[in-house]
Amino acid sequence: MAKGTLILLRHGQTTYNEQQLMCGQHDAPLTKLGEDQARVAGELLAAFTFDKIYSSSLSRAFNTAALALHPAKPDIEKRDELREMDAGDFSGRSLTDPEIIAFPRDGSFALPGGESERQFVRRVRKFYESEILPRMERGETVLIVSHAGTMHALGAIMNAEDTLKKSIWQGKRLPNTAIIEASYDGGKLTSQRLLTPPEPPKNPPLRPAI
Repeated sequence: MAKGTLILLRHGQTTYNEQQLMCGQHDAPLTKLGEDQARVAGELLAAFTFDKIYSSSLSRAFNTAALALHPAKPDIEKRDELREMDAGDFSGRSLTDPEIIAFPRDGSFALPGGESERQFVRRVRKFYESEILPRMERGETVLIVSHAGTMHALGAIMNAEDTLKKSIWQGKRLPNTAIIEASYDGGKLTSQRLLTPPEPPKNPPLRPAI
């Protein structure tokens, strides 16, 4: 049977990550460190030959993909379905804001002006079932560059769960440019592991800007 591989990559550090702000769907740019993290992650991705590459349509994910895969410059398909969970009115606010901390963590409650966990997982599930599973059944190698929340949603979906709280890597912090490698056989998930790229060197070699 065909054996497929799905690689999930979180974007590099953003200005919001640096300031401990909730990103949501605000288009926060990568920091210099975030760009360097993407390049280092690319060294691990070089071991794979991808049949298809998807990215969240937010720039922090697309630019991470472009930097990680430079100089190959492959076709990267942007998809809105892979955007981070919509944090609505909480976007851009401190993660330590009392209102954010006190908000009910129940999958059915939508964030003010945003999405609920269940709505978010449903959005990502449609993409996974229509785009990813058929490719895994054909034995392809696919890369998805997105966000911590999206990766948790995919983890829940891949393991037949309905909420983020039951994600296989729930409770594990996904650092910037964390990589998850999932193996499939005949379209069925057989194994998965979490990889963390090393920190970028303090003075990385100069590479052309994207």
